[in-house]
Amino acid sequence: MSGSRERFFTSVRHERPDRVPVDLWARPEVIRALQQHFRTDNVEAALGVYFAKIDIADRFPEFERKAAPPRGGDWPGSSGGYIWHDERTFEDPWGIVRRVGQDGKLVQWIAGPLVERDDLEAYTFPEPTHLAEPAEIAGKVAALKAADKVVAGEVCMPFKRAWHMRGLENLLCDMIANRDFVERLYDYIYAFETERAVRSARAGVDFVKVVGDIAMEDRLMFSPKLFRELDVPRLREMIRRTRQVKSDILFFYHSDGELSAAIDDLIDVGFDIINPIQPECMDPYAVKRRWGDRITMWGTVSVRTTLPRGTLAEIRQLVHERIRGCGYNGGFVLAPTNFIMYDTPVENVVAMFDAARDFRW
Repeated sequence: MSGSRERFFTSVRHERPDRVPVDLWARPEVIRALQQHFRTDNVEAALGVYFAKIDIADRFPEFERKAAPPRGGDWPGSSGGYIWHDERTFEDPWGIVRRVGQDGKLVQWIAGPLVERDDLEAYTFPEPTHLAEPAEIAGKVAALKAADKVVAGEVCMPFKRAWHMRGLENLLCDMIANRDFVERLYDYIYAFETERAVRSARAGVDFVKVVGDIAMEDRLMFSPKLFRELDVPRLREMIRRTRQVKSDILFFYHSDGELSAAIDDLIDVGFDIINPIQPECMDPYAVKRRWGDRITMWGTVSVRTTLPRGTLAEIRQLVHERIRGCGYNGGFVLAPTNFIMYDTPVENVVAMFDAARDFRW
């Protein structure tokens, strides 16, 4: 097989590649440990990972005039510029307020601009014109492809953006008691994220990630009926408009938790890849049996159990079982189920990728 792009697209076509494609999501602390281990900054190449993500960035001039430069750190989102309310509490361009934990590792949601009000007309929404132009990143996308990388764009699942703006409990109640408000809020957010997907396609990416949890450990956060009424038509339109620009672009959906109740709908609207198939919540082999001829499964290696606490032999055994059980006819990318956390032994991470590389059918 000639390269990593061909390996990935062979798997997505549901043909068995020479080796299963692998991906890495990891905290900065883990990346630094891997750099030390391999004595190189190019950890992805050392592990055989050839996926890259390119963002159609937000640009909010009025916000940026008020925002402080990035402060750095290991917490999620630390590379952004924000309006700081105090030493640990910050606000983003959508008016969402979060707080960095005392240990500087994680971030907590605090408030959103619509928590206390539902008058959308009084809120100034970001406009799609605030997104970067595709031409600004098209050259970088082309260069990554020439280097045998598979390139993704990413959009935020509008449910996630909506609950960050309104508050989760409020939004879930609104779905039942204030439906018109939710419909109008979704229309604003979906328009923005759909334009981001379309611009990603114009820049030439191979696939678009739609990222945002809609599931808990044992079920969806809201009823499948509401998902079909509120999200399914809008996701279908997002994918339709994006494929008008690039007909062969793939769509990837990420939600932690027990996602089974939404998978048929996600396939129906046009998603090709489901991530992460969290094994604490879903049986990867059952998912493969039920949907494996219609989706590519991406993930399945737990960042809660196997990677942080397994022995090297257990990790190797699990990786080989996953490849045999989920990748026998393609349609599989082996990856951690979320960002590998900072307390995971670096030897365990290396063992996962070594086991995937060494596996033979």
